Amino acid sequence: MTVAPLSAVLFDAGDVLYDATAWRRWLAERLSASGVDITYPLLVERWEAQLVDVYTGRVGYWDRFRRLLSDFDIPDADLPKWEAAARAKGSEVQEVHRAFDGTREMLEALRARGLRLGVLSDTQQPAEDVRRKLDGFGLDGLFDAVVTSIDIGHVKPEREAYQEAANAVGSPLAQCAFVAHDVDELEGAQEAGMWAIAFNAAPGVPCDAWAESLTDLVELVNSRLPA
Repeated sequence: MTVAPLSAVLFDAGDVLYDATAWRRWLAERLSASGVDITYPLLVERWEAQLVDVYTGRVGYWDRFRRLLSDFDIPDADLPKWEAAARAKGSEVQEVHRAFDGTREMLEALRARGLRLGVLSDTQQPAEDVRRKLDGFGLDGLFDAVVTSIDIGHVKPEREAYQEAANAVGSPLAQCAFVAHDVDELEGAQEAGMWAIAFNAAPGVPCDAWAESLTDLVELVNSRLPA
């Protein structure tokens, strides 16, 4: 079977372009200190399940935050102070977010090969806000398109989400690589016919290629381009 050369690379945002774990790690530690039997991976799993409807605009972010805490048996009377602390921590974390070292250089190397670049993010933020955040990380001028779930009404791993992102960069799915760390999102990319590259991911995740570093990522993509 002939493999189509790549014409575009699409990226998940959090934990691929920048570290987005700080707020969730803080919450896991605070819950644990309050007597909740919780681990960071379990918190992420439970929180992501709550966020699906947030990411498509069906419910509010803080409504789902309070539901999450209720599921962990945090008393209703304590929810306002938990929310206040979480909002404050979120603002603090936003101030220190930055792109992973070498991210701009990686993106510039891919653009130099004529590839179109895009971001596909599950978030309650519209694309212009995500683009503004990425610009603030020093990644301005590098993405041809930014697509967010709140704007399109679909979340990964729904095929429609990948299709919207591919359309936004003007490439067929079969000519797109998708770089992510999440199991479901990598599987969804494969099922959509994309070339799924795992980066910053747990060992054993389903993927077509594994990037140990950003330099490795560039080399992997180059292997799918004409010499």
